Amino acid sequence: MNAFILVMVPLLAGASVFLVRWFVSPYPIYMQIRRELDTLTDTKKEERAKAVQGCFERSAAILKQHGSVLLSFHALSRAEGHSLESNEEVAEVCQLIDAAGYDHPFEGISPGYVPEKDWLSFLKYVRHAPNVDPEQGKDYVDAADRWRQDHGYPLPSDDAGYVSLVERTLLR
Repeated sequence: MNAFILVMVPLLAGASVFLVRWFVSPYPIYMQIRRELDTLTDTKKEERAKAVQGCFERSAAILKQHGSVLLSFHALSRAEGHSLESNEEVAEVCQLIDAAGYDHPFEGISPGYVPEKDWLSFLKYVRHAPNVDPEQGKDYVDAADRWRQDHGYPLPSDDAGYVSLVERTLLR
């Protein structure tokens, strides 16, 4: 019996240490990887926030410099709004521009002609289309109507915002 105890106790002790180590050791590794991922995510969020703020700052500076001669959409285009990564970022910049006291960049063309879900795609389309100059004139207004037709969106029932936008762009 003593021989059995002398053999089994160290064997069980070693096995229990092995089992505890087997189940517990992945947790610190998991926590370390999670901290690194959280750091990367926070860095990415900060980078995107800086991109949004930078686009807004450039747009506001352009609008301030050109005053009433330039529409907010033109300023957003000149400030490279097309280089943002998501519609949420574009919407955030638009909200900042609107909150700063300027017209909303998509006023008159959204939601009827260009829904919010298409803002980034529309900015890229307008920026790279060969026959559209998004930085001046009413080209982007015509492009918004083509966008509506190309994507099969129905003609909005209330065009008052669109009509006033056309009038404003023609008067400038």
